[in-house]
Amino acid sequence: MDGMARPDRVTFRLPASALFFPVLLFFCIAPLATAGGAWAVLFVVPVAALVWVIITRTTATPARVTAHGLRGSRRMAWPDLDTLEFRDAHWAIAVGADGRRLRLPMVRPRDLPRLVAVSGGTLNLGAGKAETTDPDDVSAIPAEAAAGESGEEFVSGGQTRPSPPAPGRSPVPAADLES
Repeated sequence: MDGMARPDRVTFRLPASALFFPVLLFFCIAPLATAGGAWAVLFVVPVAALVWVIITRTTATPARVTAHGLRGSRRMAWPDLDTLEFRDAHWAIAVGADGRRLRLPMVRPRDLPRLVAVSGGTLNLGAGKAETTDPDDVSAIPAEAAAGESGEEFVSGGQTRPSPPAPGRSPVPAADLES
């Protein structure tokens, strides 16, 4: 047996310090909301922010990954997952083999090792595509990733690399061109 135990469940969520924002928002809104009349409706804003901080998360189990949000939970089984996309180091987007897209809140590129560990090796990131191509060849990047914004990252076969710039865009930032 291998010396490392595989985790049964991994949860990605905002840190507890994020609860400070709804509390601060409550105290900032309180003077106006207590003025009387319809202004009391403003108390909905910090309550909604608090609910969002508490509910929004991603849970990964050996069978599937689940994204929880204000509009409910959405699931995708590991064998159905084709690629993971990261746009400007924001949350991951799981792309299914059928083209379905699932935003994974709080999952960042640094969390990939934890996702691989919980999936037990069933996390398939298009390994067949990456093995037959040169990692520096931009034509190996699927059309979905190549059509994205500049700076988008694409993960395939466990490798993360920036996507090529959109047609007509320079790979060099505009600030560098002016100097």
